Amino acid sequence: MTTVTLRIRAGSAPETVDLDTLTPKARALAEAIHMSVGHQPLGVLCDTGLTKGDNPNHTLLHGSGPRADEIAGQPDHRFMTNLEPLPRHAVTGPQEWLEYNARQMPVYAWPIAGARSRIEALTERVPSADAARDDRCMTRDQALRHLADGGTALTGGAWIALQKAGNAPHPRHYALGGRMPLWHVDDLDAYRARDYERWTISTVAAYLGYTGPSANGSARRQLSRWGLGQVDRAPGRGGEGRFAADQVTALHTARPGRGRHGAQRSDGGRFTAEESDHAPNVQQPFPLPKGSAHE
Repeated sequence: MTTVTLRIRAGSAPETVDLDTLTPKARALAEAIHMSVGHQPLGVLCDTGLTKGDNPNHTLLHGSGPRADEIAGQPDHRFMTNLEPLPRHAVTGPQEWLEYNARQMPVYAWPIAGARSRIEALTERVPSADAARDDRCMTRDQALRHLADGGTALTGGAWIALQKAGNAPHPRHYALGGRMPLWHVDDLDAYRARDYERWTISTVAAYLGYTGPSANGSARRQLSRWGLGQVDRAPGRGGEGRFAADQVTALHTARPGRGRHGAQRSDGGRFTAEESDHAPNVQQPFPLPKGSAHE
């Protein structure tokens, strides 16, 4: 067991934290605070993997010439100073505080050093900096915002249902003993960039078996219950909204049937033979790691 001492609770004695219980980014954050003056969250120096020349405003800020070129090659470090200590009597523990603040950093940034003061970083690097660099993970809410920015709008319920149906990626890591599932940005980007067919609402209605004048309205209500948003609109003026066909088919196939003990449907909407006479297994919203309290 590797431990550090942190003073992250206002007006309280230092607390000991087991680094082996933390994700890589939270571990590097804990090391940075431990190395800071007084073991306090004065500030954390973060690396971004970029250089100052990658800044689109570099020429505007520094002009051109040898000196500007020298600056352009320097690493783009950011000094994080918005770490709020825990209130003295807060029930939140230090591990939860560390994991939360680690996820508030940009996904491409990671801690590399602590602070001498609130305006000056230390030069000594934390031991876990390299491991933290690869910890580009997001919480569920962050993952959903990341997907929405790329045109994949889902509710939390839809995200869980799509994972259970085998359509969406499962968490890459877990923090806080399984209570904080984390998705790696590479898995999210791969899901966002997957090749899938786009169905108009009328096509969705036909697939779900709705007919008549109210078919499209019934399909929209079902999509709303599932929490699926449209991904784009069909070309042309007045084009219909379009939805990801693989998400629609996954959730429809996994939808419990009526009067058949909750059996799941096959691709054609019929009940699967092996489950038609049995109630479905109760599943956790996320697959928990071995040794967790809910296994």
